[in-house]
Amino acid sequence: MRKRMVTVGVIVLVGLTGYVSGQHGSQIEPEAMTALSKMGGYLRSLKSFQVEAVISREEVLEDGQKVQFASVTKLLARIPDRLFVAVKSDRHDREFYYDGKSVTVLAKRANAYATVAAPATIGALADALDDRHGIELPLEDLFRWGGPHSQNDAITSAMFIGPSAIDGVTCGHYAFRQEGLDWQVWIQQGDHPLPRRLVLTTMTDEARPQYAATYTWNLAPSFNDAAFTFTPPKGAGRVVLAEIKK
Repeated sequence: MRKRMVTVGVIVLVGLTGYVSGQHGSQIEPEAMTALSKMGGYLRSLKSFQVEAVISREEVLEDGQKVQFASVTKLLARIPDRLFVAVKSDRHDREFYYDGKSVTVLAKRANAYATVAAPATIGALADALDDRHGIELPLEDLFRWGGPHSQNDAITSAMFIGPSAIDGVTCGHYAFRQEGLDWQVWIQQGDHPLPRRLVLTTMTDEARPQYAATYTWNLAPSFNDAAFTFTPPKGAGRVVLAEIKK
C-alpha cells in the first residue's frame, strides 16, 4: 500500500551565503537570505551541542491517501569528530555511535549492530553513509547548513513571513522555494540564530507530502568520550552493514 514519502535532506542544496536575483518572477528578499547566512554561520561556529527533534513525516499510499508517522531524534555532537544519535519511532529504535574512527549502528529492537570504518569528520561521515550504505544520517542538515556544499543558486524564492514563536522562543519565520521543494524555517532571533522549526513540502508529488521537525537546543551539554563509545548490549549480534552496489 505504501507509495512514496517526502524526501528529507534535500535542503543541503540550499545556499546560505549572499543571495541571487529572482528567477521567473520569483522574489528573493535579501533579509531572508541574510537570515539563512547568519544561521548557517552560527551553526558552523558551534563546538558542541545537544538537540532533540520532534518529527512528523507523511507517506502517500497507492490510492493517494496520506498517513503520518512521528518520531523523536536526540543528538549529541562534538565538532568535528564525535557524534551520538538516538532515533525512536513506532517503526525504528536505533542508535548511532561515531568516535572519529568508526561508526556503529545499533538496531535496538533486533538487538543487532554493525560497525564500519568512518572518515574523520561528521560531514564526511554523512556522505560516506549515504554513498556506501544508503543510510541517511539523522539530522544531517544541521552539519551542512552554511558549509562548503551549499549552492546558493538553488533558491528561486525567499521571503520573510513575519515574527513567530516556537515553544516560547521568538523567531523569524521564513519561506523558500527551490526546484521540487517548498520549505520553511523558523530562526531564533538574537545572538543565537538557531533553527527552531523546519517544514519541507515535496512539490514533485501531487499529494504534497510534508516533513516537519521542531528542535530543542542545549548549547552547553555535559558529556565525556564514553557518550560516543559503543558497548554491545548483552546478547547483541554483530551483522554486516550492506554496501550499495555501484
